[in-house]
Amino acid sequence: MKVDEHSSTADSDRALMSSERSGNDLIFEKRRPRVAVARAGAIGDTLMTTPLARAIRRCFPEAHLVFLCARGACDIFRHNPHVDEVIPLASRHLPAWLSLEKARIVRRLKELRLDAMIMLESHPSFTELASRSGAARVISYGALPGVQGAQVAIFDPNKHAIENNLRAAESLGVRPDGLQMEMHYPPEFDDRVRERLNLAGVRPNARVVGIHAGWGGRKQPLVETRLKSWPPDRFARVARSLVHTGKAHVVLTGAAVDRPLTEFIAREAGVPSVNLAGDLSLVELAALIRRMDLFVSIDSGPAHLAAALGTPLIVLLGPAIVKQTRPMPSGGPVVILREPVPCAPCYGTPLMKACQDNICMKSIDTETVEAAIQELLGQAQPCVVQE
Repeated sequence: MKVDEHSSTADSDRALMSSERSGNDLIFEKRRPRVAVARAGAIGDTLMTTPLARAIRRCFPEAHLVFLCARGACDIFRHNPHVDEVIPLASRHLPAWLSLEKARIVRRLKELRLDAMIMLESHPSFTELASRSGAARVISYGALPGVQGAQVAIFDPNKHAIENNLRAAESLGVRPDGLQMEMHYPPEFDDRVRERLNLAGVRPNARVVGIHAGWGGRKQPLVETRLKSWPPDRFARVARSLVHTGKAHVVLTGAAVDRPLTEFIAREAGVPSVNLAGDLSLVELAALIRRMDLFVSIDSGPAHLAAALGTPLIVLLGPAIVKQTRPMPSGGPVVILREPVPCAPCYGTPLMKACQDNICMKSIDTETVEAAIQELLGQAQPCVVQE
């Protein structure tokens, strides 16, 4: 069993900060440059662009900074103090010539009269937005044929996605300001979460452990696993152990499509738990995760949320490319549990689509997860869980 623990990014930060500046670096002469960044990925992908927002704001304090992101992840930037404007994109893969939404986005980008646009995507369905943005300078992970002066940013597979995103902006004079992710929201959401947990019998000083088992739509029986998922009966055993030993209250999280899965886990565990799958907005989920003493998750957007919020995290990784997408800690410990197998990592390869038996996840046993939980929770006084 491979166990990786990451509690500090100082060394990585120093290495990134000391990188040599290119002689061709462009630093805006304007005090208030207009810059747009586009990353239309999932929650985790979007969180991994927050260090770039912080770096741009530090380098250009008076810039007008726009972020274009997937509609389901927009709340990550909605309250971010570094960002002035958020443009949501719902139909990500629809070609621009078929999409009224993308036509509206292109019009808005042109209205902004951008000094620079950074396209952190490579697929033509996204890069065409950059091509048509009218930005004076365009940087993209994908080629932009016909766009004069366009720069192709090289994604280094041996570096973390956060580092690659920061390096994409280097030629604009942007320098890193740490690798930690950020998630901001109004403080009243903390009050809402406390009230909701109190109604569920969880007192303000009680210890809470979150379990996130969902990976999205599921077409096979619940007892079967695929790709990033861990056997749900093992999550049930973990939940049962937490309650029976008095270590913590258990809260199950997930999207609405994960509700059957969380209900299965709650039923199999046979102990009291709070099932909030499908009941929370992204901001409410962030406030809930911040309240937790520990979050146990498969590779997921909420796992990256936990890392961004400083909540102690145990994440089970299988097909993921760890060096590129592992949750980057922002104050709290991040423990990565993974089992090296010959076919992993397979994410983004033909092996991933052909996988019929995710041995990379099944090889992580319950005892290993429970040991990691015990280590992070320590020997603090157990809370009282009413059965």
